Amino acid sequence: MINTVTGKVKKENLGVTLSHEHVIWDTDEEYAHRLYFDKAYEEEKIKKQYKLLLPVFNKLYNSGCRAISETSPPIGGQNVKLMYKLSKESGVKIIPNTGWLFPKYVYRVHNEKELAKRWIDDFNNGLDKINDNVIYPGHIKLLLDKETKETDIKMLKAAIIASKSTGMPIHCHILKAKEASKVLDLLSKEKFDFSKFLWAHAGLEEDKEVIKKAISKGVWLGFDMIKKVNYQKYYNLIKDALNEGYKDRILLSQDYDYYEEVINKGENNPLVSFFTDFIPYCNNKGISKDTIKNIITKNPSDFYDI
Repeated sequence: MINTVTGKVKKENLGVTLSHEHVIWDTDEEYAHRLYFDKAYEEEKIKKQYKLLLPVFNKLYNSGCRAISETSPPIGGQNVKLMYKLSKESGVKIIPNTGWLFPKYVYRVHNEKELAKRWIDDFNNGLDKINDNVIYPGHIKLLLDKETKETDIKMLKAAIIASKSTGMPIHCHILKAKEASKVLDLLSKEKFDFSKFLWAHAGLEEDKEVIKKAISKGVWLGFDMIKKVNYQKYYNLIKDALNEGYKDRILLSQDYDYYEEVINKGENNPLVSFFTDFIPYCNNKGISKDTIKNIITKNPSDFYDI
């Protein structure tokens, strides 16, 4: 089963999914903490955001999208009430997360088991209850620094504990090959199931040896920053995955902050361009629409299934 903001769904019912999106990233960490810890929502703020974002979700649905994975962690202002309203009205399922909660210096005074307990509690008891609907997280979201520090290792170890306990996959933002290699070594040392780990933004990595190392272990690769300026690059990455036999281990997405895009660009925002532009681009260059559709339907349902 896959946890979404409107309830649990069977993997075969998830549908076409963008695997790394941000409904909104809120830089006000005090508000983010109130959302997560106190379940305290600013209703007028939500009304404004909902009004601007609902047309985007309707366009996504009409373009064939049936689900997105929310990757703004609690510290980034993940707003489950807003997501519930958008999903309920548009029909686009949203997979929420638990994970990075505090400024990283806070983690220095907690051990891995203490951190893991919070995420396990979220899985067992829910992030919040909206309209009698308990919202459970569907993945653990981490963001590792360019230079992996002690706090990052502690967070990753906590995520491993929580994942082993709950079955939630780990969705981990990594930006450098050296750090990715360290993470892979730690996962091996902890005897972690690599099929439960997603290397987000792996498409940015130029070190092919590290990519091969990740593939050999069965890690998921996020080709998740697909935008009009880089279609050729991501077409090549997908083509390589098809030719080299790891198409079943890639997750595709755009990595947009939806609210920011609407605020900055209005109706000219690029939030459905994956469907209107990128899929036809791939089709014209030799990767069929059905092939892309299969990747964005089957793969997310496998990764997010608990």
